[in-house]
Amino acid sequence: MVHPLVDAFLPVTYTPQEYRARKQLLDPTDSRTSADRNPHTTGRMTRIGDALLIDPSQTMALLDEARKVRLVEHRSDQAAKLASPMCSEDRFAVYVVTKAISPQVVVETGVAHGASSTYILAAMASARQGSLISIELSNDPDVGQSIPRRLRERWDLRRGHSLDVLPQVLARRGPIDMFVHDSWHRCRHVTRELELVWPHLAPGGVMCIHDILANNAFPRFLHKHRTEIADSVASVNFGLIRKRGSLPHRDNAQHDTADLT
Repeated sequence: MVHPLVDAFLPVTYTPQEYRARKQLLDPTDSRTSADRNPHTTGRMTRIGDALLIDPSQTMALLDEARKVRLVEHRSDQAAKLASPMCSEDRFAVYVVTKAISPQVVVETGVAHGASSTYILAAMASARQGSLISIELSNDPDVGQSIPRRLRERWDLRRGHSLDVLPQVLARRGPIDMFVHDSWHRCRHVTRELELVWPHLAPGGVMCIHDILANNAFPRFLHKHRTEIADSVASVNFGLIRKRGSLPHRDNAQHDTADLT
């Protein structure tokens, strides 16, 4: 439950020590990094499925699909300077969300190795529809190196600061169905991204916010827009917000699990 005064709180970004302590409290065994063997993943993923209006059996089927996705191994030691990839469970969550709502257009901020991008693109390949626009500040040539080449036909990488590039993308692409934040995790920055995207998110669209424990942007946004939100989930470090309304195409996608590995 969101604190009734959260909208009055100043934006807070937690120190690295506070951030680690918050994660440790919610996931003391760091189980999300070994989600293939973690029984808690099933419960957390079911809650995400509930927010997307899909039944538990369908959620588990999508989770099984997500477990089959494979990343390309890093090509060089230089890639170590990029941000570390999402943990397994959060990558699985991104896959489940993408496949469940069958988005036409997804926009994400923050790419690094391309772990989350791979799972979004794999879900799109399986559904045979959709395109992903990724925004990345770094000019490092290893950005996106984990994305298999066969998935890249649906991928559009834009370089630049997200707060500069996002308005351009949103103005040209019209309503988008899904947004994934995984760029700079300062509270004010996260808030500005979410506020930029929200008016352009289609009815029934979904926003996924990574590293929600790094700041208080997620609960502040939930409180401010509570009358426009159909449902939300905080799953350890992964946040999901579903806008009121319905995506008219979400049940029309074809499904093919052959392109996952």
